[in-house]
Amino acid sequence: MAGRVLESQLDDREAEFPTRNETLTGRPNRYLYTVNGDGIAKHDLVRQTGDVHKTPGSRYSGEAVFVPASDGTDEDAGWLMSLVSDDDGAAGELLVLDASDLSVQAVVELPYAVPSGFHGSWLPRTEAETDSVSAQQA
Repeated sequence: MAGRVLESQLDDREAEFPTRNETLTGRPNRYLYTVNGDGIAKHDLVRQTGDVHKTPGSRYSGEAVFVPASDGTDEDAGWLMSLVSDDDGAAGELLVLDASDLSVQAVVELPYAVPSGFHGSWLPRTEAETDSVSAQQA
């Protein structure tokens, strides 16, 4: 059975680096996260609404990588991690947002500048890797 594809405008703002909960690859998803000149946006594809976590001043967010909560049941249960850079070359930061409401969960100041447009991905530990780390710590 063939599916159907629709194209529509999500927002009036420019958008880059689209990400989503990758555990839903190949299946319908409700939420999409993008980066724009204001900060990190969350788009609800069902309600056709959007919300933005604004980054202050001359700071710009990089791709917002979705990290699913291990015990999460909702599609947006997890965190968004983004490397934030500054126009003046100042040290960057790692910004962690709650993906459900875009509230700040952590800001980690980095000892160096982060290049604009830096990409990343989240790879959870496998069970074998977890067992290996536990054995090394014992």
